[in-house]
Formats: sequence, C-alpha cells, structure tokens
Amino acid sequence: MLNRRNFRIIAFGLTLYFFITNIVIGNYVLNAGTWGGGLKFLTNWNLLLNFIIASCALINERDSKFNSYYFLLPGSMVLNVLVFLLYWLIKLFGGFGAAESGWTIFNVLKDYYMHFGTSIFLFVEVLFYSKAFTNLKKEYSVFTFVFIAYIVWMEFFVQVNNEIPCGSVSCGFPYLFLNDLNNVGRIIFYLIVWIMGNLSWIGCRKLVKGPSHSLF
Repeated sequence: MLNRRNFRIIAFGLTLYFFITNIVIGNYVLNAGTWGGGLKFLTNWNLLLNFIIASCALINERDSKFNSYYFLLPGSMVLNVLVFLLYWLIKLFGGFGAAESGWTIFNVLKDYYMHFGTSIFLFVEVLFYSKAFTNLKKEYSVFTFVFIAYIVWMEFFVQVNNEIPCGSVSCGFPYLFLNDLNNVGRIIFYLIVWIMGNLSWIGCRKLVKGPSHSLF
C-alpha cells in the first residue's frame, strides 16, 4: 500500500509537471490572442493551487509542525469540484466549441488528470493526511478571493488583451461560450457558479467533518 510519503512525492511530481508545462511555459505570452498564457484558464488556477498545497504537504512531511497551509484546503476542494463540474458539463453541451482532432492517448490522459485526477490527489491529502474546515473566516475567504479574482482577471485583463476566440457578442474571453453572452448573461452565469460553489463548500465540509456538523 502506498504510504503517505510516497503519495505526497507522486502528487508533488505531477503538480510540478503541470505547473511547468501549463503555467510557466504558457505564462504571459504577449502575442495576439494569447495574452495571459496558461493562466487564462480556471483549470490552471486550480492546478496552481494544487501545486502550492502539494509543495506544502511535502514540506510537512519533513516538518510536522508546518501546517499553516491548512487554511487553503477547503477553498481548494471547492475549486476542484467546480472545475470538474463546469468542465465536463460545458464540454457535454458543446460550450467549448468543436472538439480538437488528432488527440493521442497522452492528450486524453492529460485532460483527465487536469479535470479529475488532480482532484483525487487533493481530496486524499485532505481526507487522510491534513486538517480542513477549522477556521471558517480564513478558509472561506480563500474561496471568495479566488472566485472574484478570476472573474476580475477575465473581465478586465484577459478579454481586453485578446482578439480570439470570438462569439456572437464579444471576443477575447478564454472560454468560447462566454463570448456568446452579454454582460447580464455573464453575471447570471457567475451567480450560478457562485451558488454551485457554496453548495460544493457544504458538501466538502460534510465529507470532511461528517453529516452531523453544521452547513458552514
């Protein structure tokens, strides 16, 4: 059976690989249509947060008193749930546009890791090796910050600096379907995601603390 140390080494190795390939290599490329690099996408924000947690968990393996990163765990769990739900639901309904052709088995496995596998590693870390949902104010603020920060990043930086993709209303949003929504449509979408996030928070808390604990 995989022990905690080996589990954390594997988790760190995977997150390091995707941190380098998705974020460092694809970071802030100022060519037309590519401004923002890998950080245009919420998936990579999620991978970045998972990388930070995996790095901290590896440090914790050497120093058990190092646990200041625990306050990141609930928000990260919720973000992982949102990325999973949003990606597969939007993909199911064609919100990303036509599927790319010529994918290899490596591309498929990479896609599944980014939108499912990385979440498994994070949830195992939280459920078996770390502690979460102990400080509502600090923990919930992480989720709130990431949620608002990503919307501000898309609306006021990514969209205005990119010319593609284009939809029926606008251009530049990293996800094709957002370019088919007007301002009101996007606000409604963000509110729906906010509600999904809060429901995910409740579900993750119940999973970690048990069904008898309060919603928040």
